[in-house]
Amino acid sequence: MREFGEHYLCLKKQKKADFTKTSCVLRRLTLEDKDEALALHRVMSASANPETFVPGTDEDFLHILEGAGVVLGVQEGKRIVCMRTVLFQPHDDEVLSEDMGLLPHQMKRMAFIEYCVVHRDYRGNNLQFLTYYHMENLLWEDFDYLYTTVSPRNIFSLRNVMDCGFYAFQLKERYGGYMRYLLRKDLKHSTSIRTKRHESVLLHNYSAQQHIMEKGKVGYRLIRSMTGTRMAFGALTK
Repeated sequence: MREFGEHYLCLKKQKKADFTKTSCVLRRLTLEDKDEALALHRVMSASANPETFVPGTDEDFLHILEGAGVVLGVQEGKRIVCMRTVLFQPHDDEVLSEDMGLLPHQMKRMAFIEYCVVHRDYRGNNLQFLTYYHMENLLWEDFDYLYTTVSPRNIFSLRNVMDCGFYAFQLKERYGGYMRYLLRKDLKHSTSIRTKRHESVLLHNYSAQQHIMEKGKVGYRLIRSMTGTRMAFGALTK
C-alpha cells in the first residue's frame, strides 16, 4: 500500500454560537495513537443511536489499528477529532455471504468502509467527504471494489456516501435488526445506471424499495420532495 504522509488543514472549530479557525493534520494512525483514538471512539460510541449508527467494540477498532485495515485521523495537537476506518476483511461471515454480483476472486479485491466519526466541535468541515477522498486514493492500488452500509435514517451520511459514487443494491436488517442500505462502488470498472424513467420511493417505505431492488434496480441518488426524501432507482447495466 502506498505511503500516505501528512496533510495540513485549517478547520472551523465550533463552540456554542461561536467558532474559530484551528490548524489540524490528516494522517494515517498507528498503534502509537491508540489512547487518543480510543478516547474519540468511546465518546462517539456512548452517544450513538443504533437506528443510525452501530459502533464496533474497542477490540474491533484495535484489530483495524493493528493492521487488519486502515485508520485515517484528523488531529488537533495531540487530540484526534475525526477518524475514518476501513477493513480489509469483515468482522463476520454475514457480509461475505451477501450477493454483491462479484466472483470469489473479485471479492478478494474488495475493501470494507466501516465508519467515519467526527467530534461535534468539528462538524461542518466536510470531513466525511475529505477523509473518504484520501482513503480512496490510499486504497486504489490494492483494491477494485468498496462496500459499506448506511442507515436510511442517517440522511446526511447516506447523501455523502452516494455523492462519493456508491450505489445501493440491497436494503435489509443488519447489526441485530436495524435497517441498512448495502452499497458498493466499483473503483476501476465503468458502472452505468440507466436513469431514464427511473422510479423513486420515500426512504421510510422499506418494502417498496426492497421490491424495486429485487427487480435488479439500484439506488443512485437522493431526491428532496415536499413529502420527504426519496431514493431514485435505475437499472444497473454492464
